[in-house]
Amino acid sequence: MSAQGWHMTKSTDHAPLSGAASRAARRAPTPPELADVALIDGPRCAAAGCIAISTWYELVRRGEAPQPVLRAPRCTRWRLADVREWLRLWAERGSDPGQRAVLERTVRRATNAAQSRRAAVKAGA
Repeated sequence: MSAQGWHMTKSTDHAPLSGAASRAARRAPTPPELADVALIDGPRCAAAGCIAISTWYELVRRGEAPQPVLRAPRCTRWRLADVREWLRLWAERGSDPGQRAVLERTVRRATNAAQSRRAAVKAGA
């Protein structure tokens, strides 16, 4: 078979989606009337806030994010309505000048510490 023939066959033969890709492709958005009772997992909570999953779990651990309503082995879920409300409040708090000042101080402190460590490494080298 020529390379062109193989290419044509290859481009028209599509393997069916499997696993998570298939489920995600078939999943429809949550209807608004079910948002109060819908349960979502940690990765979806993190994705909703555009944060890493580890950051989401840390916020939950510190009590800064909603606590899960369902905890079972390998199955932890949050109410979608709780996560939406937390995201709304989190966005409002992020625009608070006082919170911004705290964040800027924390970042400045971390930057200064990193620069000090780099200077110490350079001096020792």
